[in-house]
Amino acid sequence: MYEHIDGPAWSLTGSTGTMAASLAANSLVFAMGAIANDATKPNQPKRAPLEIEGIQLVFTAIVASATPVAAGRALRLFKASDAAQAMPTGGSSLTPIPKRTQDQTADAGLQGGAALISTTTGLTAGTFTRGTVPLATIDLVSGGAAGNRTVFEFYEKRNGSPLWLDPGEILVISNPAAFDALLTWQLTVNVDYRSRDVL
Repeated sequence: MYEHIDGPAWSLTGSTGTMAASLAANSLVFAMGAIANDATKPNQPKRAPLEIEGIQLVFTAIVASATPVAAGRALRLFKASDAAQAMPTGGSSLTPIPKRTQDQTADAGLQGGAALISTTTGLTAGTFTRGTVPLATIDLVSGGAAGNRTVFEFYEKRNGSPLWLDPGEILVISNPAAFDALLTWQLTVNVDYRSRDVL
């Protein structure tokens, strides 16, 4: 039987800037990572995973695509291909806030204490290697008309079990295929999760 992590609840939210047209395939537009265990301190208590209880993604087309309906247009949710990788860089930092005001004032579970979201171009991957199999896909095939709004929601109660980020794992959103010409857009990301320092 699944047992929930008993830890403080956090909210994380933010929006990209206006993303430039023709975004290259496999660009990273959002990243959040769980702090890894310290390999130099093997006897310290092991960190607990982050338990993601809900994710909402809102995609809005701003300038219409040259091809309003295009097969393969999508955003996908991925994890890193293995643990303990470096976070991507660039973009804007998103700092989580506690859902209960009496909880700690800074989350000790996120790498760097914050998540990252793109401004107008993709994040810089650096040493990060994205996994090859997505956790979820947001279908945007018909999302190329100006003003089109597509909402994707993942919630633990509906899907039966939460998404875990084990220590060192990084969750990202990227596009499997290049976005077509002229299309500019904005993505809003809302994440609800639980975190605690150690098991």
